[in-house]
Amino acid sequence: MEFLVLTSQQLKQPEREQIIMQAVIEAAETMGIERITKRKGNVYCIGVYFSNGETKSLLYNDWEKNWDRKKIYNCIVSSIQNQPMSKKEELILTIA
Repeated sequence: MEFLVLTSQQLKQPEREQIIMQAVIEAAETMGIERITKRKGNVYCIGVYFSNGETKSLLYNDWEKNWDRKKIYNCIVSSIQNQPMSKKEELILTIA
């Protein structure tokens, strides 16, 4: 399992990205996820997705939210715990 962080090439949100990354790092530690990868891409809002290699389901969407790190962390961990997962599955974090 891993987190893949996709950041927008055009939009700059360093403060928001930092809050999200802190929550992701804490969630990764809690859930035993050993790898976090960050890439740039064409995305419009922050979203955390669960992927089993074939399908994706949304865990967290930051659209018009101004949640703090702890609330984002709780949402991600709660959403992960409600998903059936195996070692081959990954978590994807997209950030704009």
